[in-house]
Amino acid sequence: MMAEQEQSVVVCGIDGSAHAESAVRIAAQFARAKGARLALVAVNPLSSASGHPDIRAWKSEEQDAILMRSMTEARRHCPSVEAVTTEGHDVADALIAAAVALGADHIVVGTGDRKGLVNWLMGSTAKAVAARAPVSVTIAR
Repeated sequence: MMAEQEQSVVVCGIDGSAHAESAVRIAAQFARAKGARLALVAVNPLSSASGHPDIRAWKSEEQDAILMRSMTEARRHCPSVEAVTTEGHDVADALIAAAVALGADHIVVGTGDRKGLVNWLMGSTAKAVAARAPVSVTIAR
């Protein structure tokens, strides 16, 4: 048996939306309460371009801005926060894969009734994560 137990990890999916910011707050408070590390995961959605490399939804400056805003908010509530970026055609699968790689035991995602492609994506992503994740999932509004 190991002398010290590994610290629990809470993963929070972020996409720059208001509902993702709400999820960050909830995830940070939850992580602090259980003495866990918080990992903010930004999944850059990929679109196939026939005969060309995949197209990323966000430029690196946009991704950096999303991460910085979320890190600032998370650190107001939780001392142990890290940021992780990944990409994938299926945002839910990429988020779940990142959570598994990080050893997470909980995933928090945001959703809400919003308009627009990114918002629709996050809403369907939250449902897919809840359906497919191997760990507990909290959907924040």
